[in-house]
Amino acid sequence: MKKIIVNGGKRLSGEISVSGSKNAALPIIFACILTKGISEIENLPDIGDVKIALSLLESFGALIEREGNKTMIDTRRLRYVDPDVDLVKKIRASTYLLGACLSRFGRCPVMSFGGCNFSLRPIDMHIDAFMKLGARMDGDALVCDSPHGSVIEFRKASVGATVNAVLLAATADGETVISGCAVEPHIDSLISFLNSCGASITRHDREIRISGRSLHGGSISVIGDMIEAGSYLALSLMTDGNVRILKSPLFDMKASLDAFSSLGAKICFSDGSLYGSIDDGRYFSVTTAPYPGFPTDLQPLLAPLMAHQRGGEITDNVWPTRFGYLSSLSPFGVKSTVNDNRALIFKSEIRNGISSAPDLRGGMAALICALAAEGQSEIYSAETILRGYEGLEEKLCALGADIKIKKL
Repeated sequence: MKKIIVNGGKRLSGEISVSGSKNAALPIIFACILTKGISEIENLPDIGDVKIALSLLESFGALIEREGNKTMIDTRRLRYVDPDVDLVKKIRASTYLLGACLSRFGRCPVMSFGGCNFSLRPIDMHIDAFMKLGARMDGDALVCDSPHGSVIEFRKASVGATVNAVLLAATADGETVISGCAVEPHIDSLISFLNSCGASITRHDREIRISGRSLHGGSISVIGDMIEAGSYLALSLMTDGNVRILKSPLFDMKASLDAFSSLGAKICFSDGSLYGSIDDGRYFSVTTAPYPGFPTDLQPLLAPLMAHQRGGEITDNVWPTRFGYLSSLSPFGVKSTVNDNRALIFKSEIRNGISSAPDLRGGMAALICALAAEGQSEIYSAETILRGYEGLEEKLCALGADIKIKKL
């Protein structure tokens, strides 16, 4: 267990670099299980979720070397073992073990997969896709002796189900067509990596076509994290700061930047960097939607800004019950009400407080409040935040923040 101690109320300024995307890195790591070779991954973020994913690969016999910005993953001599339950429970991306292990080993138990506990997160669409590709249930495990191509039609866009379907179809016999797929940037990143491994995958709009192949090692550089960039923009605006965010994936952030602008922020770009200011915020309503819409992962980061400015409304159509984090913001003075999938955020006086990170993005929202508030604040379960933010203490201290992460 860890906690963050914050002496807030300081105007943050300087430069901060965006790390590799957590949501792009994790599918790529698990995709290495499909390959029989050595893969080279650049810009892999040094965060909790990535460490757990790499540990799961090592349990199958993968050899992993990290040197500087490069990670080498040797998967030539993998053997099947039941995944470590304790590790699987820690990250939601462990669901990708299903598609990866079915592809490489022909089996994988269906387990209690981890991740942020903000909503029921069923995997029925994943399993339906596996069944169409030749899998079947055997007790509490999925088995797939001879995966074959198929036509898969998703009833709604799901990143997890899309990733898992791609992982199994990539090595299945014949052609697979996936319609209604998710189109987040990390889906395209996964496709690029698998194609570097010898796969034959194309995406046109919300349709993916795959011709199954045997795969060798590949290479890729992980794209920048658009949620991390949005988080740093939020904390800069919240502290009336002057923070230049380097390596921002600006093209991927259009809906996010439009939302910040609608809230009243003036957003500027220069040489691939991002910065913003806000003098007089506006009451603002935002609705989350699958990419290219406004991302659900960023909506908790808007709540402190709305409260600090003139209030606002958040409607979440992706994870309708993703508002538990608001109770963790109330110690900092944030006032809100929730009705079904809609939260009202009221103009509030932000103050110092003691809270706990309920989930990854809700924890960062609490940290943003603490940075803006005069006086000392404490945020417990800090390891939850560190699951998704590389070098957080060092990066924020370089901007002039007074924070310290301590083990309990």
